[in-house]
Amino acid sequence: MKQRRTLFGLPLLYWGLWLAILILWMGRFVTSFLSIYLVSALHIDEGVVGAVVAMYGFGSIIGCLFGGTLSDRFGRQSMIIIGEIGAAIALLVVSALADPIALGATLFVYGAFASLPSPAIAAYIADVVPVERQQRAYVLQSWAINFGYAIGPIIANQLVKVSYSLMFYVEAAVMLAVTILLVGFFREVRHLGIAVPKPGDAAVRADSDVAPTSLRDNWHRVLTDWPFLAFSVLMFGYYLVYFQSTSGLPIAMTNLGMGLGEYSVLLTINGFMLCALQIPAMKLFARMGNSRVLVAGLAVTIIGYAVQIVAGSWGGFALAVVLWTLGELGTFPIATTIVAAMAPASARGTYQGVYNVLWSLSIALAPLIGGGVISRFGGRTLWIVCTIALIAVTAGMSATKGSRDRAMSRNLADLLDNTPYAVR
Repeated sequence: MKQRRTLFGLPLLYWGLWLAILILWMGRFVTSFLSIYLVSALHIDEGVVGAVVAMYGFGSIIGCLFGGTLSDRFGRQSMIIIGEIGAAIALLVVSALADPIALGATLFVYGAFASLPSPAIAAYIADVVPVERQQRAYVLQSWAINFGYAIGPIIANQLVKVSYSLMFYVEAAVMLAVTILLVGFFREVRHLGIAVPKPGDAAVRADSDVAPTSLRDNWHRVLTDWPFLAFSVLMFGYYLVYFQSTSGLPIAMTNLGMGLGEYSVLLTINGFMLCALQIPAMKLFARMGNSRVLVAGLAVTIIGYAVQIVAGSWGGFALAVVLWTLGELGTFPIATTIVAAMAPASARGTYQGVYNVLWSLSIALAPLIGGGVISRFGGRTLWIVCTIALIAVTAGMSATKGSRDRAMSRNLADLLDNTPYAVR
C-alpha cells in the first residue's frame, strides 16, 4: 500500500480541509452578534429575541441529523459542500428581513444548512487521520476555529459601523469562497491520485463479502451505546452553559451599561488565548489522556463562571472569560476526539451527528434559558445556575470515566483488527 503524504505528521487530505475551516471561521461572526443586531438594529423585544435566535439552534438539529447519517451513505464531501452553499443563500435572505416570525423561519433554514457540514467534517478527519494522531488533528481544527473566532469580532465590529447588512454579505461571501476552495481541493487530490477514504472503508475492506452497515444498523448501534449517550448528555449540559457566552453574556453586559465594543473585546480575548495556548497544550494533553483532560477543563470552567456571579464591571467579566477560556482548552477538541474514538468506522457520521444534535439543541435552548432567567431574575442568578450545572456535569464525567475509557479501548481494538493496513 502506498504511504500517504504527510505534513507535520498529518496527511495532506487533512490540511486542505483545515485551511477551509480557518477561512470559514474568520468570516463566521453573524451568530455571535445576532442578539445585539436584533435588539439594537431591529428593536425587537429581548424576550422575543431569545425565541428568534433559538430557531437557528432548532434548525441546526435537523442539519446535524441529516449531515451525519447521510455522510455515512453518500460521503463527507457532498454534505460539506451542500451545507455551505445553502447556508450562504439563507444568510442573505436573513439580512433582508425584519419581521420576527419571518426571521425565525429563515434562521431555522440557515441553522439546518450551516450545521450540515459539522458531523461530516468531524467524521472526515477520523477517516483520513490515523487513530494515534486524531487528538492532534482535532486540537488543530479547534485552533483554526478559535483563530477565526478571534479575528471575526474585530472584522464584524468594523463592518457594523458601516452597516449591519454588510456583516451578513461578507459572511455569505466567505462561505461561497470556502465552497469553491473545497471543490478545487477535492478535485486536485483525486488528480494527484490521493484516495479519499469512503465512510467505513477499513471495515469493508477487511471482509469484501460483508456489505457496509446500513443506516438503520448505525442508528440502532448509536442509540444503544450507553457510554456514548451518557457522555453526550453530559456535554449537552456543558454546552447549555457555554453558549451563554453568545446569548446571555451580551444581554447581561448590555443591562450593566456596556456595549458592543466591550463585548467584542471579550470574544477576541477568548479567541486569542485559545490560539496562543492550544498548540503548546497538545503535549500535555497527550500525556494526560482524553478523559482526564476533559474533567480538568470542566473544573477550571467552574471557577470562571463562579467569578461571573460577582462581576459587575468589564474587568470582572474579562477575568471570568480568561478563566473559562483556560477550561475550554480541554473541552471542545477533546470531546470531539472522544466521540471519534467511540464511533465504529462505518458509523462515524451518525455518531458525530447525534453528538452534534445535542450541541445544536443547546444552541437553541441557551438563548431561551439565558434570556428568560435574566429578564426575570437578573444576570447574577443566571451565572449561579450555570455554575451549579457545571459542577453536576464535572461530577458526572468523573463518575462515567471508567465505562467511557473501556468503550474507547474496545472500539480501538475492533478498528485495528478490521484494518488490513496501517496509515503512516
